[in-house]
Amino acid sequence: MTDTADTIDRFNTAFRLRDKDAMAALVHDDCVMVAAQPAPDGASFIGKEACVTFWGELMDDESTTFEVQHVFSSGDWAAVRWRYRFGPTDAESVLGVNVTRVSDGRVIEQLGYTKTPGGLPLPE
Repeated sequence: MTDTADTIDRFNTAFRLRDKDAMAALVHDDCVMVAAQPAPDGASFIGKEACVTFWGELMDDESTTFEVQHVFSSGDWAAVRWRYRFGPTDAESVLGVNVTRVSDGRVIEQLGYTKTPGGLPLPE
């Protein structure tokens, strides 16, 4: 049995290396993934094929990079803080978090959240 931290590490490594086969091997047949966009709820992808296709398209764009900044795991759940770069500066990137559940050594659920520009009425 593979623990959550190991599964998440292997998934992130496969993503960073653009290894679609390795990534797909870590995705549960019943996976559900909710993307960070479009706001407010994100697009849902249900089933391994749909999730792998979405992630594979991100991996295909060689002008981007995915940087893991921190991983926390407990039980079946992990939180991964990351930066997705689509240019050389932080202004050409987005900071986000994936909340991921692992079952039997494979990703079965992933919920994406990002920092996005906008005009929320927050206190200063």
